Formats: sequence, structure tokens, C-alpha cells
Amino acid sequence: MNSKKIILGILVLMVIATGSLLASETVLVKMRFYEGTTLEKSQPPEFVTSSYLRPTTKVNIPSNNSVLDEEVQIKDVFNLRDVDLITEANLSWDSKKEKTIDMFVHNGHEYLVTVAPVGRLSKRHFKIEVFEKHSDGFSNLLETETTLSLKDFSVFGFEDRTGKPYFLSFQIQGGIEGGVIRGVESGVEGGIIGDVENGSEADEKDFEEGAVVAMGDVKPPKLIKKVEPVYPEEARKARVEGIVILNIRADMEGNVEKVNVLRGKDPLLIQAAIDAVKQWKYEPMIIKGNPMPILFTVTVRFKLKAKESKDDFGAGAISLGEAEKPLRRVKYVEPKYPEDARKAGIQGIVLLKVRTDRAGNVEAVEVFKSESILLNKAAVDAVELWKFEPFHSEGSPTPAVFTVTVRFVLK
Repeated sequence: MNSKKIILGILVLMVIATGSLLASETVLVKMRFYEGTTLEKSQPPEFVTSSYLRPTTKVNIPSNNSVLDEEVQIKDVFNLRDVDLITEANLSWDSKKEKTIDMFVHNGHEYLVTVAPVGRLSKRHFKIEVFEKHSDGFSNLLETETTLSLKDFSVFGFEDRTGKPYFLSFQIQGGIEGGVIRGVESGVEGGIIGDVENGSEADEKDFEEGAVVAMGDVKPPKLIKKVEPVYPEEARKARVEGIVILNIRADMEGNVEKVNVLRGKDPLLIQAAIDAVKQWKYEPMIIKGNPMPILFTVTVRFKLKAKESKDDFGAGAISLGEAEKPLRRVKYVEPKYPEDARKAGIQGIVLLKVRTDRAGNVEAVEVFKSESILLNKAAVDAVELWKFEPFHSEGSPTPAVFTVTVRFVLK
């Protein structure tokens, strides 16, 4: 009799333990939406309104995959002229949540992305669908199932109804009980810089108090007054590009009354985005006949025109294209992590254009693209001390021009 009670007790404990594990099972995934281009063209800052991104926790996980690094890899894999990040979102699930839906508007087109786990979350298997809204309803642009990697990001390419190429990338940021990844990311990358901070849970509660959230059937309001962000001249000269994602609170009259920074690496771009967005005005949000404050997310992208090198930078040198085998480096100097960038939690990559002489010495370096002005000087200072094997053209050593990538990753 006692043995039966013991066995029964063990079974009950096993059921309770299993239930606790399922209840605690969570996954957080970073989703990014890219637009591909086949023609080289310059663009002014772009704006994307998406559903409201509420951080799931206040714990950050450093990631080695920067946006610029992702763009470069997508561009190379899919043989594109250029790739632009349009928007991003944090998708999260627990054992009771069936799917996550994210809606955003780009160039007047409305897109809906649904991501649903297939089976247990620990299997990391998901069904992904992308819909484009039009006057006749929705068109399904992408429908696939995949298992997400714990280390790498997964990219899916598809086209809209006009044949324009787009890409979705997914990377697990946290969750996965029982092993590999335990933390979760709050959606704040590179620290919070600027005159607005996304601070404590109390600050977040005050930001959201009494407002409607643009999620599900509640769409972000229509923008009726827009002030263009001014591209900071210092950032332009330093070849800094990037996006700034802001949470916005519009009051009952549609005026932007509060701004929180969700994502942004360069302080100059962040401040320029904040200064412009604070002057925007939206149509009032009417719920059941009553005006209401509303919360939603806006993405501001700063993109430079095509880089033209100095007239003498490539004179007399052979330009090594992307298809060329890169020169072997024979001397390496580790870039020194800038203390200001380290304190701000900023990491990312700097793309440099390098010219070597006939002996393989670096004789000129200029920034081609960068994610933060705080990283540029350290990258240039290090690469100026590097040395490569001489490049030979028709059997003779010749000066060469090529691109080098320097990555800054915090431990």
C-alpha cells in the first residue's frame, strides 16, 4: 500500500515538474525586414510605422551580428546591388502563445508577418507567413516552415506583387530553457543615447499609461505633418549610416508628446531622429467615438549616397572587385576598442576602403560605411598598420584598392 502511494506521489511530482517546465518555456526572436535593390540610388531618410514594440524584459544579450554585417552578407548571398534594413521587431512566445503577428507600413504598402511555433518551443521550429494588403484583400508572399539556429540568423527571400525583392531574417535572442541561451534581449541595442531614455519599468508604465497600443486590429495613425530629419554633417562626413527605432506616444490631438529610443547606435543619428519626430503630427486616434492617446513604433533610416573616393585614391592602382580573391594579410594590429563606445555598449562594423603599395604596405585608408562615428578612428588607426601580400598584375607588383571589414564586439 505504501509503495503504491510512493509511486503515485512520484507520478504527481513528475506531472507538476513537467507542467512547470512547459509554463517557463519561452523564446525571444529578433526579426528584421530588408528591402533589396538592383540599381544604385541615393535615398533620403525613410520612415516605417510598425506595431508597438514593447520590450519583454530589461535584460540585454550582446550579439555579434550587427545590422551592417547582416546587410553585407545578404547582399553577397543574393547577388544584390544593395540591401536596406526597413524595420525590426522582437517576437516572443511562451508555452501558451500560439502565434505572433507584426504589422508595418512601407512606401504606402501594408505588410503582415505571422510567426507560429510548430510543436514545443524548445524544438525551435516555426511556421512563417508574410502577407501584403491591397484593395482585394491579402496576397500571401511567403509561407514556409523552418528550424531556427541557436547561433546563426536565418534569412528568407521573397518578392512582392511588383517583383520587388524583400528579405526576412530571424535570430534567436533568448529563452530556450535547459541549455544554450538563457537570457532575453529587451530590444535596446548599443545602449540608450540621446536626450530620451528608455529606463525603468516604472518609466515604461508611465509612458504607456492610459494609451491605446497599435497592435492587432488597432492600426498606427496616419501621419499628416512630417519634418524631415537633418542628416548630421559630422555623421555624413564620417560615412555613418543606420536606423533609429523609436516608440512614440501621440496625444489625443495627434501631437507627439513622448519618445522612447528602442534601437540606435550612433548618438548623432539618434538625436537627429528624435528632433524631427517630436515635430510630427498624426490624425487623432478615435476609439468608440472618443479621442485616445496611442503608442506605436517608427523607424527612421539614414542612408548615404554612393561613395565616391578621392580622385587620387585609386589612381594607378588595380581595384579588386567582390569576385576577386582578397589579398592575404601578413601583418595584423588589433583595433583598440574606443572607451566611449565600450561605455555606451556600442558594437558594430566599419567598412574601410584600403590602398596598398607595390610592397603590400597600407598607404591610404578611408571609411566606406560605418555604424557609429565612435568606432571609425580606431578602425582606421589599426588598419593603417596592417600589411598584405603584394598584388601582382601581369607578373608585376601593383598598387591595389579593396575593402576591409573591421568588427567591434563586446565581451
